[in-house]
Amino acid sequence: MRFNVFILFLWATVIAAGSVAAQSPVDTVRWIYTSLSQSGPADQKGLAYIRAPERRAQYMTNRMVTLFNANDTYGDDLASACIDFAPEIPGNDFDAAEIARTLQTTAEGDDQALSVTAQFSNFGTPAEIVYDFIPEDGFWKIDDIEGPGWRLSQIPCTAASAPSGGALTGYCYVTDNASLRLRVDNAGHGEFEFDSLGANGHFCGALGPVGPMPGGWVYQEDFQGAQCRIEITVTPESGLRLIDVDGGCKMSLCGQRAVIGERVFSRADQLDCAQIPQ
Repeated sequence: MRFNVFILFLWATVIAAGSVAAQSPVDTVRWIYTSLSQSGPADQKGLAYIRAPERRAQYMTNRMVTLFNANDTYGDDLASACIDFAPEIPGNDFDAAEIARTLQTTAEGDDQALSVTAQFSNFGTPAEIVYDFIPEDGFWKIDDIEGPGWRLSQIPCTAASAPSGGALTGYCYVTDNASLRLRVDNAGHGEFEFDSLGANGHFCGALGPVGPMPGGWVYQEDFQGAQCRIEITVTPESGLRLIDVDGGCKMSLCGQRAVIGERVFSRADQLDCAQIPQ
């Protein structure tokens, strides 16, 4: 990884809206809620400040930046936007004083992943929001947010502008007998490469374009009348799951005793794409 998991720097960026130095994930989550009761413009406090285009990369991982970039293409049209609510509440209305008064935070994890749970009351209704942090580029950054019945990483979001375009974001995974490389743009279009080694050295390999689908991406190809469809989706644990739908790709992409089937690449399998030879 580009970051050294044995030397993780605490956040040193000062959040100007509240003059608060975010020294840890817990401090950051607490600031999101306590800042809501401060005076000033709404975009200078709460998650709205952190997710603002000019600073989201400081506080959020690449995949969260990609999600919010795509969501921004809808402007103020909440009827069409991917995220039509304030994830930290959740909802669009709140009692800032009540939230600050009832807020409690807990954290669990290690130096590779940390989850901070915020519990509070809003208009008398208990609420619980979980923030997942991982170290990226040497800093703890928000990698996901979960609320009642939703996770941001599982909300499909295709940019409203051009069907494709922009820089490609890479996701790379390696296990003992398989590897997956996925490169997609903000609209969910890109390419993937997969290979695995099965019984008796039999090999499966796939390479081609992918497009967006609910919760992930899909590769489709017609091999001499046989439909091959590989779906790549995000797991609840923030990994990737690859599925050869109905086994349609085996005959064309695998050796005799090898199958693609269903493969799960966990967060622990992920590494910097620069470490995988092109």
